[in-house]
Amino acid sequence: MKVGMVLSCWMGDLAEQLALYRKAGFDGVEVRIVEEERQAPGVLRLNHVEEDARELAEAAEAAGIEVHSIMCSPLWRHPLTSLDEAERRTGLRIVEKALAAAEILGATAVLVVPGLVTEDVGYEVAMKLARESIGELAARAEDRGVILAVENVGNRLLLSPLEMRDFVDSFNSDYVRAYLDVGNVLLLRQGYPQDWVRILGRRIAKVHVKDYDSRTRSVTYLLQGDVNWPEVMRALREVGYDDYLTAELPPYRFFPEKMLADTASTLRLLTSAR
Repeated sequence: MKVGMVLSCWMGDLAEQLALYRKAGFDGVEVRIVEEERQAPGVLRLNHVEEDARELAEAAEAAGIEVHSIMCSPLWRHPLTSLDEAERRTGLRIVEKALAAAEILGATAVLVVPGLVTEDVGYEVAMKLARESIGELAARAEDRGVILAVENVGNRLLLSPLEMRDFVDSFNSDYVRAYLDVGNVLLLRQGYPQDWVRILGRRIAKVHVKDYDSRTRSVTYLLQGDVNWPEVMRALREVGYDDYLTAELPPYRFFPEKMLADTASTLRLLTSAR
């Protein structure tokens, strides 16, 4: 397995920032698409996606690090299950732009929030619209050779591994798969991550890692919470998972580069432990 982290930039120089991640021991990073117009290192602006992706690709190549996936953050504001067709179309265009950026960067997956259940959008309606939207995007993902990776998040939808499995299978496509967030399983009380791994199996395209402390009810750094990491890693090996473990955690307030080294070291420990 490879080890990665969601990119957080606290330096002005993108190439230098990426070199820090590489030096810490990461094989790759995941980046975000954002709606902000202000240029910032390490993010892809929605209205400047291809320009920013080319700049990022050049910096990543210079640093010797992969950009392996892209997170579609604006889908929380423009859900693929919106009852407003114009808003839903906006969400679809966001994913299309992410797929284009992924092709430029050589990223293999785009993280997708499939929609939201709200007081106005009930569960059955949300599921129907999510299937329609992801189904519409699947052919475009296949054309670009990029996976749509549906994550288990706090969207009140796809609440169990059985639902996620059936949702993914409904598309009958190698380009619609699951992005499993190990910490979210405990945070959202969705069961246990090792069960999700074994049920989803080959459907898992990517894995996010963070820990969760049930005593404080808070996300925490790796090995500081209640995730049964030996069992999670055993399950991942059982199903033949061999892609990225990507930490989704904030840098330390002080000496952030120390957090990079600590996290990369822990991920290496997890991938090597038997």
